[in-house]
Amino acid sequence: MNTSIRYVLRHMLRGGGKTILAILLALLLTAAVGRLDSLRGHYEALSRSVLIQGSVIGGLTLYRAESLAQAEEVKDHYLEEVVKQLEMLLLKHEDPLEDRPSAVSFTTYFTSDYSRTAGDQVEWLEGWDGKTFQAANSRVCLMPRSMAEELELDLGDRFHLAESGYGYQIEMKNDVHDPREIIRIYKERRPATTIVGLVDTDIQEGRLWLPIHAMRVYENDFPGLRVGYATYTLRDYRDIEPFRARFLEETSKQQGNPSLYLDTAEADRIRKMANLLSTLYPIALGVALLLGGVLPGLMVLQNSRETAILRVLGMSRRRVCAMLTGEQVLLCILGLILGVAAAFFLGAGWELTYPGFHLAACLIGSIIFAWVSTGKDLLSLLQAKE
Repeated sequence: MNTSIRYVLRHMLRGGGKTILAILLALLLTAAVGRLDSLRGHYEALSRSVLIQGSVIGGLTLYRAESLAQAEEVKDHYLEEVVKQLEMLLLKHEDPLEDRPSAVSFTTYFTSDYSRTAGDQVEWLEGWDGKTFQAANSRVCLMPRSMAEELELDLGDRFHLAESGYGYQIEMKNDVHDPREIIRIYKERRPATTIVGLVDTDIQEGRLWLPIHAMRVYENDFPGLRVGYATYTLRDYRDIEPFRARFLEETSKQQGNPSLYLDTAEADRIRKMANLLSTLYPIALGVALLLGGVLPGLMVLQNSRETAILRVLGMSRRRVCAMLTGEQVLLCILGLILGVAAAFFLGAGWELTYPGFHLAACLIGSIIFAWVSTGKDLLSLLQAKE
């Protein structure tokens, strides 16, 4: 056995170009297949994680918008309705006799994510935070600090919202001329809104933020309110068609013509590449394993003359086969070690399955070709050209 091992090692050292070629073969095939497998896994993961957003415009009712948000295909959502630049009266929640209407112009945001326009710098009333505000179903608001200071309001203060022409309507309908009586009727018909957060922001100061769930309690103030803009982030590429079908089912039950736009251009490109790599990978794997088994076998056949000499010297056919096979397997293992190192250097995060398959292919191919080679007539082997 020791004699056989020494012979194999000496033959490997004398092989020169053949030895280097065998090592490079295993190295390159391992690195190439590993890299392809890594790319395939990367695009598969990317196709599952790429954000696919569906935007709905045209006026969903709040009920339909929230129903879509609860769909299992939806990972996240954003709802918004903007009532722009209304002239309103803010009446403090104090003694009606001391109230003085403050006329201001501002934009009202009904939103499921105030941070998109207000930012994150908010001073909250005790017991409140961003989460409780977004879930609120009552008359609460966020107000810019500069507006609150101008109107002499602070956290926890309550005020009444009313359209600027509402006092005139009360006066005409109820034949009321006393401003104090008009203010009292305001407060009876307009529930108070509580300031639960002050916003430090550099954007336009004339804004109020209200939770989207509170839209229903403002229906008398802003008749005909609907969610003007909604975006839904889907969990997966496979959720596109189920979500589209759910949208059509929901919107068929309401008046109006809401439209859905799904931005899938990037996701489509990634999915096509993932499908292409998934198709190419088994083909490349099969070709690599075929080369990994055939080329070492061809190198065995090139040693026909040395095979015949060993047989003439009395070495058994089985032992010669073991020696020829062992040489190729050792070269293959060395190449696989270098190939694995190269694959990881290239950033491949694949499992170490291909090297095992390659080694098995090399072993099987070497055994078959070695057995065929040693089975030939000794005279013809001695006359063979290497």
